[in-house]
Amino acid sequence: MENKFEFMLWNSRLILVVAVICCVLAALTLVGLGASEVLHLIHGFYNYIGLGSDPVTRDALVLIVIEILDTFLLASILFIFSFGMYELFISSIEEKRNDISKAFQIDSIDELKAKLGKVIVMLLTVKTFAFLVEIKPTNMLEMVYLAVIVLLISVSLWLGHKKG
Repeated sequence: MENKFEFMLWNSRLILVVAVICCVLAALTLVGLGASEVLHLIHGFYNYIGLGSDPVTRDALVLIVIEILDTFLLASILFIFSFGMYELFISSIEEKRNDISKAFQIDSIDELKAKLGKVIVMLLTVKTFAFLVEIKPTNMLEMVYLAVIVLLISVSLWLGHKKG
């Protein structure tokens, strides 16, 4: 009885394959969305240089670029998470052994959390940058707030990249 339970318990981890597949599908969808945003950027640039009819501003194009970065960073989070979940809970990926990239080498939950955390900090940085581009300060206090935001982001990035 104990052996059957342990067998069932061990194989129950395979349900995480559903989560892995869903994350990969979501990441692929986001890559497609990012590609469509690039086409939107090209169309906007075409209109910006005066060959089209829609009035497009430089700020609008910059915001599209930020959205593209945001989308692809989110896709990378999903890919890293799905590879990490598969490696940690289901099986080792043999194809990975031939690759020299360390992006998908995850040997523990702590490594997965650390990699995800770094990408999430970058995602939040990009998102904050998008908000800062849209903000038009009207007084000196708002300028001070913006400076503090930039300082805090800079410090968090510096701490995130600081070794040991």
